[in-house]
Amino acid sequence: MKRIAAFWVVLLLVAGPSYGLADRPNILMIAVDDLRPMLGCYGDDRVLTPNIDRLAAEGMLFERAYCNYAKCGPSRLSLMTGIRPDQVGVYSHSDTAVAEFRRKNPKAVSMARWFKQQGYLARSFGKIDHDGWADPDEWSVPPFAGRDGEMLEIVDGTGESVVADRAACPVMQAPDVEDEFLFAGRMTEEVKRSLSNPRDKPFFFAVGFRRPHLPFVAPKKYYELYEPDESWLAPNPDPPKNAPPLAWFNSDGYGGMMKKFGEALPEPVTRKQAIALNGFEMRSYLGAPVKGNISTEKQLQLIHAYAACVSYVDAQIGKLLRSLDESGLRENTIVLLWSDHGWHLGEMSAWGKMTNYEIATRVPLIISAPGKSVGKTRSLAELVDLFPTLCELSGIGSPGHLQGDSLVPILKNSETEIKDAIFHEYARYNGKFMGRAVRTDQFRYVEWTDIRGNRVAEELYDLAVDPMETVNRIEEQTGQAEIMRSLLHGR
Repeated sequence: MKRIAAFWVVLLLVAGPSYGLADRPNILMIAVDDLRPMLGCYGDDRVLTPNIDRLAAEGMLFERAYCNYAKCGPSRLSLMTGIRPDQVGVYSHSDTAVAEFRRKNPKAVSMARWFKQQGYLARSFGKIDHDGWADPDEWSVPPFAGRDGEMLEIVDGTGESVVADRAACPVMQAPDVEDEFLFAGRMTEEVKRSLSNPRDKPFFFAVGFRRPHLPFVAPKKYYELYEPDESWLAPNPDPPKNAPPLAWFNSDGYGGMMKKFGEALPEPVTRKQAIALNGFEMRSYLGAPVKGNISTEKQLQLIHAYAACVSYVDAQIGKLLRSLDESGLRENTIVLLWSDHGWHLGEMSAWGKMTNYEIATRVPLIISAPGKSVGKTRSLAELVDLFPTLCELSGIGSPGHLQGDSLVPILKNSETEIKDAIFHEYARYNGKFMGRAVRTDQFRYVEWTDIRGNRVAEELYDLAVDPMETVNRIEEQTGQAEIMRSLLHGR
């Protein structure tokens, strides 16, 4: 009997892990750069996104999901490590800062490395980590990243796909080409090929689409889907009343680019100067006004181009979903879609991301998981929650350093609430000022401090009566401001 018992113990030890690995779900994680919830499934019927809408119909759509930092690199580093930006300490796109973080935090295992260690085939396509930040050792095979500077891909006068010089890159382009002529289409085909390959382990595929990030380049047929009129223009083109320029002037990181155009970065900046130079990430591309008023015609062209890029990416996502269906993988594959932050399209005089406002921090988030509920939820969620969520959905443990919360309870019941507030932040002028924010069901509070930690400004927005955050009510709602301060400092 002892020998029989020993036999079963050995069999369980050998067979148990391999059975568990084979039984785990696959994961297809889709990231879309600079995508605001300007999608059909989020109630915006102007933009044609049938494939993302289909994914939403098959999963849980989070109506109130937020990034933790409204800039590509810091947001993605936080998401992929499961650590909040103020603990990561990387607020710019400095390669040195990222290398230093990794050197000082060797136990902060990334999502890619963690799933690889748990037996997954972990692969990256396109932009998951910020450009240049991917560590090939974290993935099972080196990332499929395209050419250096692929973000600046345009079609030149000879009809060739080239990477443009940043200072000579058009802000938008509608070449008459097929989807696969541009990187997003080529990457989609590579993912499809990889999905069709035989495997002896579950896969964790992270697929990052660069569009609708600037420059707005998409095949002509997607531009032809739209004819925006003035109803598409931002309904709140003015900065919030009583808000300091520090809060909404999102060009502070473009001083070097401004010099190339004969402009100087004002510090401190007046309201008038901030409005004239706001959104310089976009203004620094050819075809956009460097300074001053942006005409209605030009605004509509830019919004048109943004929408075309969204539809281009939506078409690629549809190809991935169909590939899952055709390969018989869909029933055992978790599919989630997120964006690293939102994007101003003229709201508050801003173009681009890099603010603490709803328009820059609210992101699309859709999770479709086998056996989980389908629908919509208004429960608050943050991108830092995705790492623990995927671990629980996959039936694997979580590394001890994670700071987010698993969203699985919400995937079981859309009415469940797992947090009362979400937190995000943004650094201005290379860290000379920090804006730390807390967002609850009704309010957003932002505290701005200088490098010594002294408070220099505050903002309070009542989203129940002012969802577009047009008035800073810090002086008139002092009691609520104190509650929000306590929440922020008690985190």
